[in-house]
Amino acid sequence: MSIIFCVITFLGFAGILIDGYFCLNLHDYRVMKLRLIIMALAAMCLTLVVGCNEEDTVLTSQQEQIVRYLTSSHNPRLIAVEEVPNSMVANPPFYERLNTSTYRYIATYYDSGRNSKRQVAVGDEVELIFEAYEFTGSAPSLNTLYYTNNADMIEKLAENGLNSEFWSLEPLKVKIGSGDIIKGVEASLVDCREGDVVEVYMAFDAAYDKDVVGVIPAESSIMWVCQIKSVVKN
Repeated sequence: MSIIFCVITFLGFAGILIDGYFCLNLHDYRVMKLRLIIMALAAMCLTLVVGCNEEDTVLTSQQEQIVRYLTSSHNPRLIAVEEVPNSMVANPPFYERLNTSTYRYIATYYDSGRNSKRQVAVGDEVELIFEAYEFTGSAPSLNTLYYTNNADMIEKLAENGLNSEFWSLEPLKVKIGSGDIIKGVEASLVDCREGDVVEVYMAFDAAYDKDVVGVIPAESSIMWVCQIKSVVKN
């Protein structure tokens, strides 16, 4: 819900009530009652405005943080896909904004032979080796990793004292379009190819939204690294 909608709603209610007051020529006690109703509606709408504003602020801040990281701190530094045709560099690394809150970088995009490999489409089944991080505006690290099935990463975590007994090393199997995985990740896999390494950056509304998931707080920005091990066409 946008701030504009909240304000319009309030003004609409207030306008209707004030019009009623002037049209009906109410007595003083009714005028008092009308004023109280308007004040109550104003308080409700202002509460909505504050809530909307806070949510919009968090979302916008996360989106800006992701772009800032990709274009300044990320290794390699990325440009937006729209800037690629004007780049003076051959094969410039780039990111794509798939929707308002999902950003994708395909690290293997320029690899030789990539275009001959199977491409992911809705309905296909893929197997993933992945690392899932809370995104804090800087490069992912063991401190922000909250789950993985990557054997190398699990070994590093174990060296740091993690009990990895219940962490699976099996590839994650996903049917694209089923909704069985985070929507930002699912959207980012479409049009990728078997063997791709894909980084996915998500603001909270493309991730877990307002849910608390394990150690990840509500309205958190997250980042996944996915290796597409296989693609089964359907």
